[in-house]
Amino acid sequence: MSTWIIRGESIHSQTNTIIYQLDMYEQFQAQGLNVGDKVFYSDSTHITCICKIMSITIIDRITITMQIIDDHHTLANTHLRKIWGLKNLDIFKLEDIKILLLNEKEEKLLDSIWKAPGTLEGMAKYEHLDNYLFQFKSAADDWLREEEKQKSRYQFFKNFSKEENLATMNWEYFEAIGEQLPAFQMPLLKEQALGKQKASMYVYRKSFLDLLFGESNMEVRLDNFYSSTDSKLPGFGQKSLGELLHYLLPNYYCSFTNQEMYAIEHLYKETLSIKEKYSIGSRIYHYQKLINQSYLIEKYLTIVGRKTDLPIYHEISCFLRFVYNALKNKESFNVPSDRKECAQYWMYTIPHSVNPGLFLDGKILTLNHRKLGDIRQYKTKQEVWKQHRQLYKNSHVPYLKTSALFQFCHEMKEGDYVFIKRKEDQIVAFGQITSDYLFPQFPYAPSYRKVKWLKTGKWVIDGRLYYRNRLINLSRYENTLTYLLELISE
Repeated sequence: MSTWIIRGESIHSQTNTIIYQLDMYEQFQAQGLNVGDKVFYSDSTHITCICKIMSITIIDRITITMQIIDDHHTLANTHLRKIWGLKNLDIFKLEDIKILLLNEKEEKLLDSIWKAPGTLEGMAKYEHLDNYLFQFKSAADDWLREEEKQKSRYQFFKNFSKEENLATMNWEYFEAIGEQLPAFQMPLLKEQALGKQKASMYVYRKSFLDLLFGESNMEVRLDNFYSSTDSKLPGFGQKSLGELLHYLLPNYYCSFTNQEMYAIEHLYKETLSIKEKYSIGSRIYHYQKLINQSYLIEKYLTIVGRKTDLPIYHEISCFLRFVYNALKNKESFNVPSDRKECAQYWMYTIPHSVNPGLFLDGKILTLNHRKLGDIRQYKTKQEVWKQHRQLYKNSHVPYLKTSALFQFCHEMKEGDYVFIKRKEDQIVAFGQITSDYLFPQFPYAPSYRKVKWLKTGKWVIDGRLYYRNRLINLSRYENTLTYLLELISE
């Protein structure tokens, strides 16, 4: 059985049945719909219930009867359209899409949110993290090198941090840390911390035992580990302590050097009040809590996916260092600065029969007007529909295709931008319209516009951008537009 989203009117009936209708020209949206299929039913603002298809009848209109099987809560569409894996669904972007088939991954994600609706608002609130994670995805392998060396470090600290070993630790045992922490690859840092014993072994033992096995709450223990005169490791700075914290508690804490903290402070607005209120150890406690509450791990697993067998916070730390590096190098994760607000953005799909190489060489966009002639003679879409009905003597008018012709002529402008899509999941070019609507002088040749290619290549869309029409205006779909501009900027 398949799973769908259907968007209709608000439910006011006291029964558990919904009767939904589509016009005949919308039947393409419901292709493959069967009795027994699962439906997430939505009104204009929320997914309100889960239904099961009970019957489908076609008499003048398509009538779908659904039985409500779960309506214990709702999911806000304003939040759903911000969730990675769902934000590119056509039904959240185009008003004329009323019914949409979900793939297995989308259905699983939406079902998991339905079962835990309390996570939705939080995930949507931190939508901005998605673009950073998407950028990191293509660079992750470069940032996650030396997996075997990392495994060796984790094994060392796993043995090092056993309570019985710490309780009897001598200087030589402690000094072995110097070969493990990345911070100590800088000789001066290593000499500062391990050049000589600066306190009794009791102080060194106490620092580790209090952090790992102390009776105080973790915020206090972290504060002592970083700043207490009784518990702080002599000669250790914030960088080495931040790395050490992660290796000692790899399943609970990121690495917290200046780089990771700088990245966190730029990713989260909440850090401003934390930074003003707390000391360094307490700040780290609250930064880690913020990472967890922002669903960063869940987002990382969805967008990037696991790349190593190491603790997940190792990968999160590498991601934060990547963000730090990008911020320091002033790389932008936003819409390119040369974007013209007055320009429109379009999606044009190449027919399957057309060779993309030959298409790009032609440097024109075409739409077939056939018997309709010069589209400039029609002042409204309704005039185009009426003329089509008269010319072809057919009550069925291809509304979407004829509306696209009107847009191609009257709404698309010189200076507008266009994404060229091939298949359902591939962008092959991005260009700028360089002419007005042009009508050919020989019969049945398509209308056309000239275009200048700004970028060509192959960019795979993560998620579906399925449009039945060859031409779609994307200008008001901000999330989709930002996603596509960032995609081709790689």
